Amino acid sequence: MDNQGSTDNNTKLVQDLARQLAGQFSSIRRQGSDATHPLNTDTTSPSAAQANNADNVQSSSTTDIAALADQLGMLLNRGSAASLVVEPPVTTSFEDVPDPSIYEMQFAETFNRVNSSVLRFEDRDLLDMASEQMDIGRLFEEAEAMAKDFPEDSTDDIVIRRLLHWFKNDYFTWVNEPPCQTCQGKTVSAGGVAPSPQERQDGAGAVETYRCVQSCPGLTRFPRYGGMSAILFKTRRGRCGEWANCFTVLCRALGYNARYVHDTTDHVWTEVWSEHKKRWIHCDSCEAAYDQPLLYSTGWGKSLSYCVAFSAEEVVDVTRRYTVDYSTVVAKRRRSIREPVLAKFLHRMSEANLARLQLTQQEVLSIRQRQALEADDLSGRNGDRRAIETRERESGSDEWTKARGERH
Repeated sequence: MDNQGSTDNNTKLVQDLARQLAGQFSSIRRQGSDATHPLNTDTTSPSAAQANNADNVQSSSTTDIAALADQLGMLLNRGSAASLVVEPPVTTSFEDVPDPSIYEMQFAETFNRVNSSVLRFEDRDLLDMASEQMDIGRLFEEAEAMAKDFPEDSTDDIVIRRLLHWFKNDYFTWVNEPPCQTCQGKTVSAGGVAPSPQERQDGAGAVETYRCVQSCPGLTRFPRYGGMSAILFKTRRGRCGEWANCFTVLCRALGYNARYVHDTTDHVWTEVWSEHKKRWIHCDSCEAAYDQPLLYSTGWGKSLSYCVAFSAEEVVDVTRRYTVDYSTVVAKRRRSIREPVLAKFLHRMSEANLARLQLTQQEVLSIRQRQALEADDLSGRNGDRRAIETRERESGSDEWTKARGERH
């Protein structure tokens, strides 16, 4: 049979399969039973898949059934067996998992605050302002010129490498103690104060003050913008929070899927999805570090416990990506919240983020497929390709990093 005939035959079989599945799920719904949709349909052997459908159907919610019916309709409209990819189900096995206790909620509220801040990254005016900061044409020209130096990277991968280099070396400035606003001399910390009305309006969550060592009058104020603020595109200075906020928004403005990673031992960085490599790439703008996930645990000597990635689409516990000996060492440090309770809490937050976006079925399907790939990556099913890092921290003063227990 020629290719066209084979395609037509497969399309008909897929359509027949879809009708049978729709009928089965409609029947289950009428009977008030629960069933899940089959996930392992072999599109190269439709007849075998049809024969096994009844055995594959297990318990599911009405929501899962309706979602499957919508996806099947979308697949029928496409009319191609090659594109038959069923969306993995949203995990719903949290019915017996309790909500956080009062003590656990005090810890979990940190993630709520970070998530609320990251959702503001999607402000259209903010993204437009971010786009204006970059010479996008030059970024891509330089990336294409560097292709021979990174044969395993796509142009988009190299663009992110170039963006990291530009951001650290030409765009943003690290600040430990800001210079005296009177004489530009050295200052020492004088404690924190509440933001002024204007500072709060600009997005400052706290303000540090510094006293001049030359005894200049007054205090130098250093507003800290814990959440992304447009003013960062003007000041272009801060520590890891401001750096990661700004860099993540720049990546989003370029159209890349980027996430903000919060580490509860007081560091933050960015992840960018590589469509070419089909995985999340670690990007630390403070260090201009690209794809060095063990930088913190084996390079800086940090004892990581909870690392959570946030975006408008999802919230994911990514601690395993940034640590070694997770089960034997790291898991013993995770005592702030019970593991099933944390999984349920982050899952609910993730699904709420996704629901806010009102995406098309195809867009949701793409995210689900990406999540499935990441689950395999975090579980170690793809092997461990991470290099043990020995690189110490570059950003921050010696005193500052030493006080944080990090190697500089």
